[in-house]
Amino acid sequence: MKKLLTFLLLTLSIQLFSANYKVVLKKGVTLSQQEIAKNNSEIEIAAKRDYNLLMQATMQGANSMISGMLNQQLLPNSSDKKFEIKMKAFYSDLFDTMMKKSKINIEKIRYVTNDIVEVTLDFKMPNTAGNLQKYTQTMITNFLTNNDLEKMSEDEFMDKFMKKMFKDMKKMYENTDSYMALKGTIYLEKDNGKWAIAELDEKLKNYKEMYKITK
Repeated sequence: MKKLLTFLLLTLSIQLFSANYKVVLKKGVTLSQQEIAKNNSEIEIAAKRDYNLLMQATMQGANSMISGMLNQQLLPNSSDKKFEIKMKAFYSDLFDTMMKKSKINIEKIRYVTNDIVEVTLDFKMPNTAGNLQKYTQTMITNFLTNNDLEKMSEDEFMDKFMKKMFKDMKKMYENTDSYMALKGTIYLEKDNGKWAIAELDEKLKNYKEMYKITK
């Protein structure tokens, strides 16, 4: 009777529940309970690791795009690259802070085959949109009413403005308790005994490249 029950559970599409997420086995998956438990532990680590790498690649690409756009608008005729370097460093630091404050949880692992899984993730990022808008307005007002403003060169003004803005934005991300949720699905494959997103290196390269600005 026990063998029959095990066979039925593994040959039909069933749902298994762990403490934190749901596990679904598609018809045709022939893994034992022990193999599933072992796989799930490895998949948790691999899914979070690879998804974080994708998010970091996306943010690096966005960093290049944003800093490039700002430099085209603010310094269209300048050959000085110091401002561009500072902007990239500011955004890189800000994105690193966002990633450290972000949370990632697995909602579901769906076994497509014994060696391929579909993982549904819940990704939470710090949400400072409301505070950021109010802060930006206040900061601009304070800078415009600064008595020392007329004594500053354009470069000095931009340097002070950007340093102050990014420093305060970083604090907002570090101290916020508000999050916005994003759901995503990734596929992992088991190759040579290790779980990972298939062709991850190529995907990371594509994520970085897609945001580049052509001049």
